[in-house]
Amino acid sequence: MQGDVKMQLEIRRGGPSVRSAQECAVHQRIVRHMTGSGHCAPLGSGVNPGRDLITRASMQAKEHASLRAVPRDVWEQMLPGEPECWDYYVAVEATPPPGFVLGALAVMEGERVLAAAPLFRVSYRIDTPLQGTLRKIGQWVFEHAPRLVSLPIVGLGSPVSDNLTIAFDPALTQEERRAVFAVMLAKLEEIAAAEKCMLMAVKSIDELADSLAPTFAARHYAKVTSVPLVMLDLPYKTYDEYLMSLPAKVRGYMKRKARANARVRMEYRTSIDGLEREIYALYQATLANSSVDYGDFEQLSPEYFSRVLAMLGDRAQLALSWNGDQLVGFQLSLVDSARIVTKHIGMKYPEARELNLYFLNWLKMIEFAIERRIPLVEMGATTYATKLLFGGRLSRRWLYFRFRGDLTNWLLRPLIPLFDFERNDPELKALAKDKAAVPAT
Repeated sequence: MQGDVKMQLEIRRGGPSVRSAQECAVHQRIVRHMTGSGHCAPLGSGVNPGRDLITRASMQAKEHASLRAVPRDVWEQMLPGEPECWDYYVAVEATPPPGFVLGALAVMEGERVLAAAPLFRVSYRIDTPLQGTLRKIGQWVFEHAPRLVSLPIVGLGSPVSDNLTIAFDPALTQEERRAVFAVMLAKLEEIAAAEKCMLMAVKSIDELADSLAPTFAARHYAKVTSVPLVMLDLPYKTYDEYLMSLPAKVRGYMKRKARANARVRMEYRTSIDGLEREIYALYQATLANSSVDYGDFEQLSPEYFSRVLAMLGDRAQLALSWNGDQLVGFQLSLVDSARIVTKHIGMKYPEARELNLYFLNWLKMIEFAIERRIPLVEMGATTYATKLLFGGRLSRRWLYFRFRGDLTNWLLRPLIPLFDFERNDPELKALAKDKAAVPAT
């Protein structure tokens, strides 16, 4: 399909409660084309007959070099109170991670924005989910024949977010969302064809995947798990009440950790003027000490931290950890009244282990959230066993992808498990033995 993707969606307003055979046939063709389902629902099912949302309208998908093309107030109305907000995505566009090109994709009805999402391009290492020995093999192949394991990819989502942020017009029904999303995927596939990208992806989608499943299926996208996130619910009035909610052994363990590190001083900032190099070095040190390696999707621009803090103001919080006059750690979080999203942690080694800095960081974050009556902290991915000690729960994320060309998809289908992050993460495989720790969805 060439040029902008255009599709027609006609919704009848009012009328009798049962469609004629001709109406049903037309409706079936539309729904099959846009969502993959050919069932004829009763009039009014999923659509309010008292209004016209998309009546005889042309939905047009457009690619933009920046999310700035979508007005800030429109985005915020579609996703009110989202910590990873319009300002955050615009901030990181100016300082993308190495190797990435960032942009946005929007679906329009005339001047009306029906949906929008961040867009990324990168040369993707298909061995990214692999760890340990398999990753070493992948690295050897990359060094000798890079094109075998590195493919150009275009995807919905962002390398600096573990959540797929799609802003939908809140007036859309579920059926209409699927139709709009089908237009978005069609445009993604058009871009991939024009640029000869081998792979198309939709990254880190949460329970929204369930409602969009028919659209993914109709366009033959494969589904694997991405890295899950740890969510910590905090329905507590005081920090002491939170501690009492933990098992006795865990509670005692946490208290000992906190007492042992009384010499660590915590400072909250919204600026890192003069500390830019130190902050970035701490982040790189933490990546080097991690037990897993997710390649390009873990890297950041050296200007990332200062750019995000400058753009978001008090909606971004930087917690600095000092041992005397020495900066030994930091934690960057995005803060909203309903949720805190912890973005990045950096620590100095071996001091971090000696000071139990990782535990102290989280205890201070939990105390911060409870004092401000913020009921949810998104603790992020990796180091799952430790985060679960704090009372967290795993929240599953999904990766949908397909190769360009039906034959390629069919030939590579037996290799799909290699793309599954949960199956290849050693810590998650260990946790899977504990049924209570495995994500329910």
